[in-house]
Amino acid sequence: MKIRTLIVDDEPLAREGVALALAPERDVEIVASCEDGPSAVRAIRELAPDLVFLDVKMPGLDGFAVIGEIGADKMPPVIFLTAYEEHALHAFRVNAVDYLLKPIEADDLRKSVERARRRLAQNEGDAWRGELRALVAAVAHERPAADASERILVRTHGRVHVLDPREIDWVEAAGDYVTIHAARKSHLVRDSLRNIEAQLAVHGFRRIHRSILVKLGCIRELVAKDSGDHEVVLHDGTVLRLSRNYKDALYEALSARE
Repeated sequence: MKIRTLIVDDEPLAREGVALALAPERDVEIVASCEDGPSAVRAIRELAPDLVFLDVKMPGLDGFAVIGEIGADKMPPVIFLTAYEEHALHAFRVNAVDYLLKPIEADDLRKSVERARRRLAQNEGDAWRGELRALVAAVAHERPAADASERILVRTHGRVHVLDPREIDWVEAAGDYVTIHAARKSHLVRDSLRNIEAQLAVHGFRRIHRSILVKLGCIRELVAKDSGDHEVVLHDGTVLRLSRNYKDALYEALSARE
């Protein structure tokens, strides 16, 4: 049986290194490789991997925030990739959650895969999730809370606009540009929606279409059309298209806020 594996790390060389180290493991199949937290959440939900190599420190949505989005009880087994300092590593050891300390040694990775292989074969999912819940609780007080006043720097037309994420309502992409709608103004920026999503995910933004991000707190209602399509209506009256591919995840995210 193949162990369907997902690799998540914001560093391309780190992802490539894990993939190369996994190559000799004949029963390991890499189903996807993700460079940030939002894409990892989507991949876990859509692909349901058996095992996840998950980087702890990533910009925007980090490893623990990914677990928060999925829920510890719904997460597949995780091997953390971490450069955490010693006091945080203690939490990994105490709660028996597997981790690989960067820079990763191939032999250490092989041993982690063997431990995962044994536990998957013995169907120890409940025990694994219990350890993961305990780890998340243990490190929660050590992680700095997201700074609600954190600024987003937007460079356009020779100027740098300093935006407060609390003032941003939604973001749309068009080609190589994105338009950030904030405080009744629009800023056209040469950037990718993926990069903006990584910065704003921690501030409660979710993708509702392949080209649209919306702050959950700005949503007034969801409207089902006779055609079977759906729309998102914001508090200011803006109407946006809700893609079927993102509808279930959006409903789940909104329910979690209630």
